[in-house]
Amino acid sequence: MLANRKNIFLIALLWAAVWLGMFFIAVFNQWFGPAADVGGAFCEAARPGYIKQPANTWSNLGFVFFGLLMAWQLASGNFEQYKNRFTQSAFTSLYFSCLVIFLGPGSMAMHATETHIGGALDMLSMYLVASFAASYAMQRYFYWSNGYFTVSFILIVILCEVVGLYHAPLPIIDYAGNAIFALFISLTIVFEFLNTYQKGLHMERKWGYYSLSSLLLAFFIWNIWKDDSPLCNPGSLIQGHAMWHLLDALAAYFLFRFYVSEKHS
Repeated sequence: MLANRKNIFLIALLWAAVWLGMFFIAVFNQWFGPAADVGGAFCEAARPGYIKQPANTWSNLGFVFFGLLMAWQLASGNFEQYKNRFTQSAFTSLYFSCLVIFLGPGSMAMHATETHIGGALDMLSMYLVASFAASYAMQRYFYWSNGYFTVSFILIVILCEVVGLYHAPLPIIDYAGNAIFALFISLTIVFEFLNTYQKGLHMERKWGYYSLSSLLLAFFIWNIWKDDSPLCNPGSLIQGHAMWHLLDALAAYFLFRFYVSEKHS
């Protein structure tokens, strides 16, 4: 049984409070710097005031909600019948819960301010989650220790940041940072299939399919709701990019349910 299980939610809650608090303090003090229309291609018009894109900003609270829900369910022992790293290790469970929570203020920083620093935090949050997913899939395939997992995680984040320095536009995915994110998500899918069908790990596969379906639907909406698309209404609070955030947050939760369902026969 996970040691000090109830502390998982308290730590995650503190983590969320710290990062959201830092976000609001930075926005109100304009520490992110001047607005530069970063993230402005996602339809919603910039408003005057502190929060430039309200729909695209507040929809990111979905990541905070689902990250805290993961921590709450783990702390409550909802999955104690399963024996895996998420249910037996505070390291793994907190690692993922806190990364998902960080996606919220990370992306909020860009959409609230449209600054270069905000954009960098938005991409970093994406890289962190992709790095976790790929490293965790490989950890279970190659039977890595947490040390090897952490080294893989750090190296993938560094690689993503380096590739993200290439700013020339790309078709469909727009940007090299999005391409490397998609590459590691694809690598995750490959290794999870290998874990399931080659290694014979026992997991509730439906959650993996739910996660992938939610992610693909989110990517479809992301593509059809940009500037100059027929669906784009810059002044509306109904924004496709906000739906992308919510669907991605749901995909992260489904992925969590896939992870915690692992059991050994």
